[in-house]
Amino acid sequence: MPKRDTLAKLMLSPFKVMVISVTISIAFYLIVSILTGSKVNTFGLSLSTLIPAVISYPMSSLLIQYYKKIEVQRNELERLNEINNRLISIIAHDIKSPISGVYGILDLIELETFSKEELSYYIHDLSGTVDNLLNFLDDILQWSKAQIENKRIEPELFNSQKTWTQVLALYHHNIEAKNINLVANDLEQPIYADQGSYSFVARNILHNAIKFTPKSGSIYIDLTKKGDRTITTIEDNGVGISEEKLNKILHSKEWVTTIGTNDEKGTGFGLKAAAKYIEIMDGKLQIESTPGKGTKVIIDLPGKSI
Repeated sequence: MPKRDTLAKLMLSPFKVMVISVTISIAFYLIVSILTGSKVNTFGLSLSTLIPAVISYPMSSLLIQYYKKIEVQRNELERLNEINNRLISIIAHDIKSPISGVYGILDLIELETFSKEELSYYIHDLSGTVDNLLNFLDDILQWSKAQIENKRIEPELFNSQKTWTQVLALYHHNIEAKNINLVANDLEQPIYADQGSYSFVARNILHNAIKFTPKSGSIYIDLTKKGDRTITTIEDNGVGISEEKLNKILHSKEWVTTIGTNDEKGTGFGLKAAAKYIEIMDGKLQIESTPGKGTKVIIDLPGKSI
């Protein structure tokens, strides 16, 4: 079955439509003349040629333009719908968790069961969380604006330290809540990529690692240079995932519901979107996972071409 976006391409060119129309018209004229015994004349042949040519050529041209216009509009609607889905995923994954952390701190403050020093600590912690969240929201607004305006992904050389500091700050309450041992090495590396897209990928993969790592588990983050390429590794000792389910999450059009170790729900959309961004940036996404043993995600991004 042909794809919908090839409909205009499958239509015959106006010239071919005109030739076919003229041929059918002349054949019809000759058949009618033979059946009725009428004499075939130049005037009749001229009309059989001229009328279908004058009508069919412009009509087929208009139809092709019409279908092309519909395809452009449909593709734009599909693109905007994909952006909408990504924004929903960002809100569900990247905003809900830090807000839940803020809510937890406010609950503690409301109990009023700690000293002035402890209260000062929690308020300072709350202020830092809100500040990181506001910065993150500003980045998301800029990112969504660029997506809606259909701006090209523009790679740039940036230091990964700031990105990872923000990502870890967003999830530090979730990490503390599960008492996860997080080890991060060499986070300060030069990366040539679209910064917003890299941040999106890092957040989603780390969020998944936290979600599927049990209490008192471990997460390992490492950035290394391999030639001109930057390798980001995020590894956990969580529940892992089977190859069959992983392929379904990445390649199926269906949403695959997965439950974290604290009953956190997910659809796999974030991982799909992350894989797409890596592909757009000419990178490679490698996922190694064993059920019951954990998951390792490797993000391989190219360096700046000279």
